[in-house]
Amino acid sequence: MNSKAALLCIAIAANGRAAESQDCADCHGEIARMFAGTAHANASRKAGAQSILGSFEDSKNILFTRADGVYFRMERRGERFVQTGFANGQSRTEPFDFVIGSGRRGQSYLYWRGGLLYQLPVSYHVGSKRWVNSPGYPDGSVIFDRVIPPQCLACHTTRFRLEWKGAAMRYGNDYLLGVTCRRCHGDSEDHSQIRRGAGIELCAQCHSGPPGLSELRPDVHGNQVGLLRQSRCFSAGTGMTCVTCHNVNHVERDEVVMAERCGACHRPGQCSQALRGNCVECHMPRQRSKKISIQDYRTHRIAIYREK
Repeated sequence: MNSKAALLCIAIAANGRAAESQDCADCHGEIARMFAGTAHANASRKAGAQSILGSFEDSKNILFTRADGVYFRMERRGERFVQTGFANGQSRTEPFDFVIGSGRRGQSYLYWRGGLLYQLPVSYHVGSKRWVNSPGYPDGSVIFDRVIPPQCLACHTTRFRLEWKGAAMRYGNDYLLGVTCRRCHGDSEDHSQIRRGAGIELCAQCHSGPPGLSELRPDVHGNQVGLLRQSRCFSAGTGMTCVTCHNVNHVERDEVVMAERCGACHRPGQCSQALRGNCVECHMPRQRSKKISIQDYRTHRIAIYREK
């Protein structure tokens, strides 16, 4: 194993309590190195100085609410990081144990209690570079009791299972954080057991939103696969999948470069718009979130959008 692959193995193994061998990196060290920076690989991590994006500096570590006397303070205490909520002369402190979210748009945080995981009431928003109320938490409330169900961990981790401990359910210690190679390609001892993960149904497991979601609009946990299926590019029968446009093993942020893939089916001369070099900006516009007022998301319904 080369040194880069060895370091990657150590980093990925550190995300879980069980010893994990990242066999893919033995032969695919360069791919594994590039994948380590992607949103999938960083969908969940141990909380620490390198993974928590929010500031713990004085004056930058406070989230005030609109309710008098209700606020939150984020602090570092030695090697631990904690959130404290203050209300009506009382306070409650819980630790940052896990980071959820790649950090491209934001992060939420989880803590252990009684073998289960709970969400901390303060999250971090990257665009505004500030601490914010966690999604769905009413401003002015100190809530530390939102339990994290298996459905959340099923998409933000490679493995996180519930088990019986006596008469109670709890999460096992053999978890593996991040969406690693084995999540899409399967656990394997040799290549004969590896599956290719290019099918749209595989992506739909996590990118179709929560079970029962009927609304088709871009949003946090929105149904982007459902939006893609509404597109003429998809219904044309060309065999389009998510990986037609996305290389999930690389960090890809340049929308102009990604738009060049439209040229595999469309001739540049067919477009008369000024943004001819950026198909994405016109045909997959950003739309405002209904759940996070300061955030927008790019729709995956590829279409012609008329200016209002």
